[in-house]
Amino acid sequence: MLGLFEEWNCSIEEQQLLPGDTLALYTDGITESSNNAGEEFGQRRLVETLRRHRGLRSQPLLEAVVEEVRRFNPNEQQDDITLIVVNSGPYQDS
Repeated sequence: MLGLFEEWNCSIEEQQLLPGDTLALYTDGITESSNNAGEEFGQRRLVETLRRHRGLRSQPLLEAVVEEVRRFNPNEQQDDITLIVVNSGPYQDS
């Protein structure tokens, strides 16, 4: 959470993205999206989805994740779906 606390004691790290790496920042609206059985989309499905579509550029990758969440939960979303994706390639031809 950015800007919520005036001071926050946490570890800070720098990480270089290499070709093939993907950085995904997301809200709990993605992982906590529930299907009709009450099962959550969860981090495991999110990681699997990101891996399955990792060859896509950032925008199509983002769209693929949101589409999978919506297929998993076809009902009205109860929380926001916020996702930021940085994908450093290499990319598949689209």
